[in-house]
Amino acid sequence: MKGEMDMETLPSIFDYGKRHKNFPIIFLDFDGVVNTIYYRFYERDNQYKFRYANSADGFVNNEQAIQWLNELYKNYPFDIVITSTWRTHCNYRRILYNSGLNMKISILGCTPNLSGAERGDEIAQWIIDNKERDADIIILDDDTDMSIMKSSLVKCDPYLGFTIYQYQECSKRMKQFEEWRINNG
Repeated sequence: MKGEMDMETLPSIFDYGKRHKNFPIIFLDFDGVVNTIYYRFYERDNQYKFRYANSADGFVNNEQAIQWLNELYKNYPFDIVITSTWRTHCNYRRILYNSGLNMKISILGCTPNLSGAERGDEIAQWIIDNKERDADIIILDDDTDMSIMKSSLVKCDPYLGFTIYQYQECSKRMKQFEEWRINNG
């Protein structure tokens, strides 16, 4: 795959997985956010198809969504935590970096897989487990099962993913986070 990253050399490039103090955290789903139904050539199938990419492809397929995340990072640096179901069966870091995610973006890990829990409950548990109760957070997802975390959700259209509209909403929230820190230092 074009630009495939050897994860063994990643630590020499930067300290991935390390939390940057005062960076907001984006809780990131894959399907419906950075992976949507696209018509493209899938090497594994050796043909053009309309479908989601999957972990065996080694990438997520919505390149525009990945580039909007990169653009957001340029203006408002953040760290990522993975909430996608992909977290349980693939190297989600490799997949995102192979898909063009800026390698300066630290992927801290993933939320716990709590059987029968809503995604918002898994996010809340990650925040508790990692003692990040004061972190500014944004959830990027195409579903609304966020329970107590619903106010942090920026909902994506499952067919379009993360677009300029969600980018604008995230930028607005990030600016509010910055202003709050400045005023409440």
